[in-house]
Amino acid sequence: MRPNKYLFTVIAAFLFCACAQPARKSPPPAPAVIKAAAPSISQEDVNKVESLYYKAVGSYSGNDMGAALKFLDEISAIHPSYQPAAALRKKIKSAAGSR
Repeated sequence: MRPNKYLFTVIAAFLFCACAQPARKSPPPAPAVIKAAAPSISQEDVNKVESLYYKAVGSYSGNDMGAALKFLDEISAIHPSYQPAAALRKKIKSAAGSR
C-alpha cells in the first residue's frame, strides 16, 4: 500500500501551524490623560512618560515584570498620578499574587 502523495505536505503544514507563535498585538496607545490631568508637566516630560509607559508594556508583554516595575517607578517619579501606569502596576501585582 502506497501512502498518499499529499500526506507529507499535510503533516508538514500541521506541524508548522502547531509550532508557530501567535501574532503579537501592538500595545494600545498611551491615553492622553497627562495633558488633561496635569497641565504643569512639560511636553518633554509627557513624551518621556509615554515612552516609559510603552517600555513598561513591552516588558510586561515579554514577561519581564522586574523591568516593567522599574519603568513604572520612573513614571511615578515624573508623574505620580498617571492612571495607565497605576493600572499596569495593579495588573503586575495581581499576576504576581496569583503565582
